[in-house]
Amino acid sequence: MNQLLTLSFILFSFFNSFSQKPEIVFETPEYNFGDIQENKGKVSHKFSFTNNGKESIRILTVKPSCGCTTPNWSKDEIKPGKKGFIIAEYNPKGRPGVFRKSLSVITNDNRRSLIFIKGKVVR
Repeated sequence: MNQLLTLSFILFSFFNSFSQKPEIVFETPEYNFGDIQENKGKVSHKFSFTNNGKESIRILTVKPSCGCTTPNWSKDEIKPGKKGFIIAEYNPKGRPGVFRKSLSVITNDNRRSLIFIKGKVVR
């Protein structure tokens, strides 16, 4: 019984050491623009995140759910405990009404995170 517990602990420690990968944690994963005037043009929001993992991370790409949203992001490697950003720019032209768009964040460890923007376009 003692040997089984010891073996279980060793295996748990071994596999747990591999799970200390980079981890993006967003301060706010969703932003509400509220009412946006269509004729005032594009709006943007800067999402801040922290790498809470044990290894550096790099954002490879950010894929918006539609062509109305344009992303920009930290291009440098983000070390553990450091911050990075993603800017989501939304173009309300010709899109009256309520919207909610996602941006898929893909990192060098093949993890995928989702962030969202939402609001209402007013003519």
